[in-house]
Amino acid sequence: MIIFWRLLFGHLLADFTFQFNVVNRWKRSSLWGMLLHCATHPVFYLWFTWPYINEVWVELPGVAGLRGWGCILIVFALHFIEDQWRVFTIFRYRTPDNTLYFLWDQFIHYAVIFLVIPHGGAAELMPETWPVLGCLFVFVTHASTVLIYFIEKDLYDREFPGTQEKYFMMAERLVLAGCMLIPGLAWPALGAAWLGVMYYVRKRRLMDVSWFSLWSGAAVAVLCGLAARMIYY
Repeated sequence: MIIFWRLLFGHLLADFTFQFNVVNRWKRSSLWGMLLHCATHPVFYLWFTWPYINEVWVELPGVAGLRGWGCILIVFALHFIEDQWRVFTIFRYRTPDNTLYFLWDQFIHYAVIFLVIPHGGAAELMPETWPVLGCLFVFVTHASTVLIYFIEKDLYDREFPGTQEKYFMMAERLVLAGCMLIPGLAWPALGAAWLGVMYYVRKRRLMDVSWFSLWSGAAVAVLCGLAARMIYY
């Protein structure tokens, strides 16, 4: 599972943190934009799995096994096909670009990663903590921004948040999740106090965010923060 978590962390960074708005728009209108987006993934994959890229990850009956670098190329190719197919169906067949399609797209990517990792024998679920904590960090910040946007778009027909709102809410969630990691017994009180600050900011409309975005983001931050606390301590 070492390789799985490292690949998953790399995927989340490339698919969310480093998929800037300009890249997201470009990939929907140009193959070059799609190639740029998809090429970001193997950069992180190679960075995180460099010590293992010459090892055999997948045994194929009757033929030589697939080494790490070959598996990364396969993940890159399938990621390109999946993302290009999603864009094609949205624009050609008017497939709804909604929460369900977003979750299905992510499921396909995770399934492909799972297929190319080494299997067999007893494996510890989380042999390393840093990539798992990294995954939680990305989900609290950028990934939850996208997920909450899709849900709000489906429910309330809202637009993607502007830059100021986006990063303000990311910072709020990150601080709340960070409260869960404070050692000792003070973290519940600090978390509750920060929730109060978030509520006050919204109630006084110091930042124009929806109540749904506030409370759903807070729930994500608390869950990810508690998970990180269990893993870290």
